[in-house]
Amino acid sequence: MEKVVANLVQKIENRFYGKYRGLVVENADPEKLGRLKVKVPSVLGNEVVSGWAMPCTPYGGDRDQGFLFIPEVGAGVWVEFEEGDLEFPIWVGTFWSKPDGESELPKVADEIQNSPTQKIIKTKKGHTIQLEDADGKEKITIKHKDKSFFAIDENGSVIIGNQKGSTILLNSKDKNLMLVDEHANSVIMSEESITIVTKDGKVAIELSGSMARIAAEEIVMQGKSVVLGAAGAPTELEPTIKAKTFFSTIWATHTHPTALGPSGPPIPPVAPMLAAPVVPFITSNVLVK
Repeated sequence: MEKVVANLVQKIENRFYGKYRGLVVENADPEKLGRLKVKVPSVLGNEVVSGWAMPCTPYGGDRDQGFLFIPEVGAGVWVEFEEGDLEFPIWVGTFWSKPDGESELPKVADEIQNSPTQKIIKTKKGHTIQLEDADGKEKITIKHKDKSFFAIDENGSVIIGNQKGSTILLNSKDKNLMLVDEHANSVIMSEESITIVTKDGKVAIELSGSMARIAAEEIVMQGKSVVLGAAGAPTELEPTIKAKTFFSTIWATHTHPTALGPSGPPIPPVAPMLAAPVVPFITSNVLVK
């Protein structure tokens, strides 16, 4: 019995159990298994580098599935040894440490992470995935280092934005879709209408049901042929333009084709109501057909 105990003690004395602080020296595993080469000063000394340390991951173990994030060279990792054997190192996790030994947690941006409801994954380049579990503020945000992002808020609305400030909002609360470019021009699509507005608000187009509304300081229509009229309307109904102000020069100078050529302007010419009340005139509210 004493011999068995002695052999056991000797075996334990030559084994290294528990976790040891290590430093990543190499992370480019030629076999693509997520292995690392590390220094473990308290076990191997300051200069000796371990063999390839196998990863211990929270999920995986089968072909083409798993969870794996490879620490950067210089990162602090916890190291164990399989059955205490120095020939079989394992890296089982990481720890944060500044050069002066102070703890440093990953932050969403430059702000302090101050809520335990936030779950954050942040890469060395600055890409982040943030999961917010606070009641009433549940949110998922994926952000590129250059500020482009994808987010889902507590209402299930989705917003996508680029680094220049253009955004697409799929609003599940208000049941509409909004596109805003980096210049603040916008398009809003809802069940009732589609609205387009320029950044300064001087031009707006609204499409709603059978109505199209255009508001602008100047409206220009160009084309070889401009047809105004209701599609599918009875033939006896002519296209109509209703205006509050009629340009009298159009009426005063218009002509009609005749057998002898174009007719001349109407006689007598159009005159304002107050200037010549006895001759035909056109009021300021007209219908042109």
